[in-house]
Amino acid sequence: MIDFYRRDIENKILTEDDALEIIECIWLKFNQIVYMRNRNSAKFFAGFPIGFNIAIGGQDADDNDYSNEISFLCLKAQEHLLLPQPNLSVRLHEKTGDKLLKQAIRVVAKGSGMPQFFNDKAIIPALEELDVEIKDARDYAIVGCVEITTQGNNLGWSDAAMFNLNKALELTLNGGKCLLTGAQLAPNYGDLTTYETYENLENAFRRHIDEFMEKMIKACEEIEKAHIDLLPTPFFSAVIDDCMENGIDVTAGGAKYNLSGVQMIQVANLADSLAAIKKLVYEDKIVGREELLDALRKNFEGHEILRARLLNKVPKYGNDVEWVDSIGVKWARYFRERIGHYKNYRGGRYHTGMYTVSAHVPMGENVGASPDGRLAGQPLADGGMSPVYGRDVTGPTAVLKSVSKLDKELTTNGGLLNMKFLPEFFKTETGIDKFAKFLRTFVDLEIPHIQFNVVRKENLLAAKKIPKHIEV
Repeated sequence: MIDFYRRDIENKILTEDDALEIIECIWLKFNQIVYMRNRNSAKFFAGFPIGFNIAIGGQDADDNDYSNEISFLCLKAQEHLLLPQPNLSVRLHEKTGDKLLKQAIRVVAKGSGMPQFFNDKAIIPALEELDVEIKDARDYAIVGCVEITTQGNNLGWSDAAMFNLNKALELTLNGGKCLLTGAQLAPNYGDLTTYETYENLENAFRRHIDEFMEKMIKACEEIEKAHIDLLPTPFFSAVIDDCMENGIDVTAGGAKYNLSGVQMIQVANLADSLAAIKKLVYEDKIVGREELLDALRKNFEGHEILRARLLNKVPKYGNDVEWVDSIGVKWARYFRERIGHYKNYRGGRYHTGMYTVSAHVPMGENVGASPDGRLAGQPLADGGMSPVYGRDVTGPTAVLKSVSKLDKELTTNGGLLNMKFLPEFFKTETGIDKFAKFLRTFVDLEIPHIQFNVVRKENLLAAKKIPKHIEV
């Protein structure tokens, strides 16, 4: 469609205004479709959006910049309408021109949260590591919000499962029992009071991850079997490479690529929790194992000073503190390596992502108090690669440095970094120039994704009281 409009503009069949009107009509149509979910599903997937995604920019088969007139018209449509659909994405790389980059920033400054940015320098090599051919990797697209896919030849199953690493840690610390209900959800390999060393705790945590991963894989297999038996998709199969040639439905493994993506949730909380245990309990020995476990079981009631110490006396992920960030990296790598031992029911590979949509809220509801100072039931960190709210206290470049330590191969299914800026930052060309340099650094650091909320706290609070348009 994009190339069709571009040719019509070049041949003077359409004016740019005509093309913009057509694009904006498409934008409006996207917002008329409601994805019917049940209440629980809506909690995990940010309500009812259908998840259309249009990507502009990027590179062609010869690594040349692929931005064109339609790229700028898509940005203008978003600037005019500021609607939540489609998800507009800009693929950045080292040859992205300043004109496209700065215009995208000006649209971001309007506060709709779009466009979001993807990094070819990170994503294309990571897809190659996943055994995707280079021509397909360069032609990647985005599904829904941030899920990476090749085009026309893939059943990626990007939301095969979400794995709550923080619940696994909770069970490790509490003898396999849920802190919220007291139910025995996992084998008792000990609790915090019985782990004489930090390494003992890590070994038990590893066992819990392994066992729950095995259960998750079995569940995924049953779901795939059900799709093969009950929901074959002949129309979809007809437009996916290799299905017709192989005579195999796409749900049964007919596609060229057969992947299953699993999200690791949430590395920020996990790193902060393990950092607190490692430093205060095992290294400095200023918090007793019995004291901390009692505090977690009581949701910090009567342990307010201890909670303050956990929150404020240990460095947090997102501040470019090497030893803290490395804890999150270690367990993300372990999870990816471990899941790589499995094949999905279609014979394809499992791979990992780091995004939550809105699942960090209901998943947090099912996690008790955690050693990072988080209270029972509170949300986990948003995004997937983002720091916990308010804990990134050394600036946005430190956030980039922390996130960049997460290998790009960890997010071949998609990674999500949320950041927040005040509207005032974008009021001058100097601010736009600085932000462009910030995004160039994002490319250089090989972080796969970033998106921005540009809004004032006061406007959000006012909108909550009186839902109406408030100028930014």
